[in-house]
Amino acid sequence: SNIQQESNTLVICDCDCDGFTAAALLINYLNDSFPSFVQNNLKWYVHEGKQHGLSDCMDYINQKDFKFIIAPDASSNDYELHKELKNRGIDILVMDHHEAEYISEDACVINNQLSDYPNKELSGVGVTWQFCRYLDRLLGTSYADYYIDLVALGNTGDMMSLTSIETKHLINKGFLPENIHNPYIYEMWQKNKFKLGEHITSIDAAFYIVPMINAVQRSGSIEEKELLFKSMLKSDAFEMIPSNKRGHKPGEEERLVDQAVRMSTNVKNRQTRTQDAGMELLEKKIEKEGLLKHKVLLFTLKDGQVDRNIAGLIANKLAAKYQRPCCVITETDNNYQGSARGYEASGLTNFKDICEESGVEWAQGHQNAFGISIAIDKLESFIDNTDRALANISSEP
Repeated sequence: SNIQQESNTLVICDCDCDGFTAAALLINYLNDSFPSFVQNNLKWYVHEGKQHGLSDCMDYINQKDFKFIIAPDASSNDYELHKELKNRGIDILVMDHHEAEYISEDACVINNQLSDYPNKELSGVGVTWQFCRYLDRLLGTSYADYYIDLVALGNTGDMMSLTSIETKHLINKGFLPENIHNPYIYEMWQKNKFKLGEHITSIDAAFYIVPMINAVQRSGSIEEKELLFKSMLKSDAFEMIPSNKRGHKPGEEERLVDQAVRMSTNVKNRQTRTQDAGMELLEKKIEKEGLLKHKVLLFTLKDGQVDRNIAGLIANKLAAKYQRPCCVITETDNNYQGSARGYEASGLTNFKDICEESGVEWAQGHQNAFGISIAIDKLESFIDNTDRALANISSEP
């Protein structure tokens, strides 16, 4: 009904590979089905930092006259914001795979974790794709399958388990050469063909495509993020824009997607330098503060010591190196906030649950990759509680 009424609509582009592919899939699909609506009534929003969900978007929403908000790969647990928006007459559609306590009463929530859908290893772009397949059935069309390459990339980027038959099938099928349609994926494949060969595999994408997208999400400017997202949209990717290649001639132009591919490679190199500096700082703290005596490798930082947008990336690397869960958190006014990562090779599958039971203010995301907030006066008890809860967890891989 919102499309029929030409309601002003906002699509939230969540800030990771899964979020970008989910939003791009949805907008591309809607542009096939309802081109006039997309061109005249639909806008999209990219987070400036590494935020998730609706909270970062509210100022923008408040400035506009939106009647319909769509959140692919996010917002299942934004209960208060759903209520606030509903009370203002705004409809919300959530297509997500993140864990949440319950289904919001104030939004339409499609979430494989909160339903009897059997595959719990389908990421946000997979849930969005299934929604578009359902629309295809209602409309008598067949547009959704054209975007299965985005499904493959998003599920790979979110590290969904390949023990799921459906997820593995979608990844395999999406990366078949004849199914690579998305401009950004195709051009990244061509640019890296000496590494990727004639057929992209999931592990290839995980090493040579996903990190570029993640780097822009964590370390790119808002302009760089918007450029990347546009390169995933059929309607924008082939637009001719002023070239910024080194040595370009005045007035020279290039395709938007070509600039996005080059930009994402440059941002990845920039992020690597920042990441290496952060890793060096934290490894010195391990030795200086004796952090390995605890079961969780916990880094408490002052603002500015490590770029918050790459805290999760650094936590991942340190968890793998030291074979234990890791939290990289930065002090704010009255708490520490940051990123937490579990270490599944030790047999730990529910680190988020353990943190929630150990006195954190909140933990949001996946079981072994999530954002976390700990009150300053609860930090010591958190360390004691996790030491007890993880007492029998091995520190060997």
